[in-house]
Amino acid sequence: MTSRRAGLIVATVLAVALAYPSTPVLRAAAGPPPAAILTAAADIGGGDASGSLFRAPRSATVGQLRTDRTSCTATVVESRSGSVAVTAAHCVHRPARSPMQLPPGAPGPLTVTGFVPGRDGDRAPFGSWPVERVEIDPRWAGSGEPTHDVAFLRLGEVDGRTVQGVVGTQRIAFGAVPAGTPMTALGYPAAAPFDGRTLRRCTSPGVTISRAAFGALQMRCAMTPGASGGPWLSGFDAATGAGTVSAVTSFVDESNGLLSAVALHPGARGLFDAADR
Repeated sequence: MTSRRAGLIVATVLAVALAYPSTPVLRAAAGPPPAAILTAAADIGGGDASGSLFRAPRSATVGQLRTDRTSCTATVVESRSGSVAVTAAHCVHRPARSPMQLPPGAPGPLTVTGFVPGRDGDRAPFGSWPVERVEIDPRWAGSGEPTHDVAFLRLGEVDGRTVQGVVGTQRIAFGAVPAGTPMTALGYPAAAPFDGRTLRRCTSPGVTISRAAFGALQMRCAMTPGASGGPWLSGFDAATGAGTVSAVTSFVDESNGLLSAVALHPGARGLFDAADR
């Protein structure tokens, strides 16, 4: 994500926010690359908005996505190819315009330098995986609306192995997420007080939906820039770190300070299929 206010995700660069009339000021949640390339949290039934450290067997499916401009989060999801990850579109492509505050720069694709699954401090226990191509909705490139802030990555193989074969996957689901659904958000926040070196977690006993903010899912969460693209998981098992990716972190709603995510709407299925071919 990029840096944002109130500790939510927008890059560490301050640009003038472009907001549509009657729309809350939105900031994207991608962060600046941490200095280096590159722990366990108790499950709190009532929700945990602190961005606590998290580690579990399946948490290696979540990793840091690095570009020449920012640091974000991406997640390996089940696919036939074994080489697909999901993130936020603003992490890999700057739109011509957007109601979200994004780091300055020319519109177009960003240079993705690698995906580091399961990053743990200064260690990259599963290496860095190349991104062969990126699939985004053309409407994101033109409008930059949060509704389309989803991207799928086709990852290359390393030593003849797929990323799925090395770190496993999270399940994925496409469709609306009802208000009140318990969800867990994971990410690599890189702006203070975090440093982008460890996986963090927030939990909500029931997400809300903001019609004024493009119908985004929202929860209280202290994660900062760098968390963009991170998974929002339903049916999450804290002991194993497994769940179903139903949305990805997109922005911080500055009208209420809530972390906001884009649900994987049915139209995103086409992007997934394209990345899986």
